Amino acid sequence: MTFLLVLFAIYWLPTIVAIARQTNSALGVAVLNFFLGWTVIGWIVALMWALAASSGPHVVVIENGRVVSGR
Repeated sequence: MTFLLVLFAIYWLPTIVAIARQTNSALGVAVLNFFLGWTVIGWIVALMWALAASSGPHVVVIENGRVVSGR
């Protein structure tokens, strides 16, 4: 059972990386990973996309005691 969980985590690694990095293309990485992740090339492309996607700085501005968040 542990082996299957490890394989599942490795399969979804590109999606996990994209979500953790809060990239704008996380949904695209997840779709590519879902449909082509079973191929080695599809998985590698999804991982490269997740790592290369710009996450951009997260800016938090405090205005008169009100927090305004944006990218």
